[in-house]
Amino acid sequence: MELTVDDAQRQFRVRRATMADAARLSAVGAALFTQTFASQNTAENMQSYLERAFDEDVQRRDLADASNLIWIAEGEDATPIGYAHLKLGSSPPTTDVARAAELARIYADRRWHGQGVGAELLATCLDAARAWGASVIWLGVWRENPRGIAFYQKHGFHIVGEQTFRLGSDLQHDWVMLRDLDQ
Repeated sequence: MELTVDDAQRQFRVRRATMADAARLSAVGAALFTQTFASQNTAENMQSYLERAFDEDVQRRDLADASNLIWIAEGEDATPIGYAHLKLGSSPPTTDVARAAELARIYADRRWHGQGVGAELLATCLDAARAWGASVIWLGVWRENPRGIAFYQKHGFHIVGEQTFRLGSDLQHDWVMLRDLDQ
């Protein structure tokens, strides 16, 4: 699926990632995670997490797994400006749901905030989760990420519990947020 958004100021498109995008996902994933969270975490914890989570081989495994759907948002010059990762069949840790999908990652370059990139990536994930037959979509969001929490609430997610997330040696606390896909 490819979606092109035409804005009077900026244009971008969202397309499904392929195996050929593994190196690109590794680089953009690490860059956007760093952009979002480096100022609130130690360099050592960031480096440890980035090496584990955004390794190119990890991206290849995710792309090869049919339960993982990944999209890249690209600017006019095909530069990656965001991406989203949906895991089909991943149940939330705090709620018993028969058929769920997890919004595992969604990031947009801060220079594109407010331009609809995150909303288009999210809409793409919601459509894919519905097409797969998920009844809910859920995610974990760091409690110290008010911008992310507000984005998800704006798009119909609500807090249903909490979970822990390990960033290097730091055990952090996330809200588990859920959205019913019938809305």
